Amino acid sequence: MNIDHVKALAAVVDEGTVEGGAFVLGVTPSATSQRIRTLESRIGQVLIRRTNPITVTEAGEAVLKYAREIELLESETMDRLHGIDIDAPDGIGADGTVSKGGRRREPTVLRIGVNADSLSTWFRPIFAEVAKWDDIVIRIEVADQGNALPLLTSGEVLGTITSAAAGGYGTQVQKLGSMRYVAVATKGLLAKYGADVGAGSFAEVGLGSLPMVNFGKDDDLQFDFLRRAGVTTIPPMSVVPSSWEFAAAVEAGVGWGLIPSMQLGGLSRDLVQITAQPNIDVPLYWHHWNLASEKLGRLTQALQQAAAQMR
Repeated sequence: MNIDHVKALAAVVDEGTVEGGAFVLGVTPSATSQRIRTLESRIGQVLIRRTNPITVTEAGEAVLKYAREIELLESETMDRLHGIDIDAPDGIGADGTVSKGGRRREPTVLRIGVNADSLSTWFRPIFAEVAKWDDIVIRIEVADQGNALPLLTSGEVLGTITSAAAGGYGTQVQKLGSMRYVAVATKGLLAKYGADVGAGSFAEVGLGSLPMVNFGKDDDLQFDFLRRAGVTTIPPMSVVPSSWEFAAAVEAGVGWGLIPSMQLGGLSRDLVQITAQPNIDVPLYWHHWNLASEKLGRLTQALQQAAAQMR
């Protein structure tokens, strides 16, 4: 496959439009479209859905993954070539980009999938690590931990955090730890629905009628908790698709919710556990492509160190 054609596919998927991809590539939209059509003709399959935004077909997923791998390996090859070009002077451009031998060094883009609760808690030290690396930039796709693997298989990311233990073909998996969630509600909400919050550390209450806060359509954590408690009906439900705002809604008494134990310390003491068994532990795994990449290895090590907070 022609590398320029493969890069054109990746660019239009990243930017969502042919025009955006063309701008990134520095060519005209017509030239970008022609490269993709030529690639499709050579492969004999349609690779993108020409929607807004542009998405890839199943065949396009395989080519997009190839494009990401080429992008990463090409970047690291150039780094090694710069490293042995010792006779040419180094320099720093006006934008702060380090060059070796007079050539501009573009940072490598590492695209990763992260669930919202991890992003708001134990993942945060990763930003301090990335700030030290002048050869890497990260781009994060937020996805529920139970539905993140498609990002990896489609080629949208090179690694993702997920609750799935089993990896796919051509990937490696490392366990990061387990994230504990605690089912809590305000005393005021519980009292309103007839629970005895007394002096106990929790208050048993009818979960079938107690209002609930849910993160979004891909989040089954609250429903798993209800099933464990033997509840088969759906209670009144509010949806708040943001980690800290979700916790704020629970703290305000909108409904009960499962909140990461790492967040509870910063919330109101008016929150109490709603059952005798309020905890759910969600295992988290780091799935990534099986590539001999120093930069990917560096990111993996940083994730493992940051995730140690969960233990």
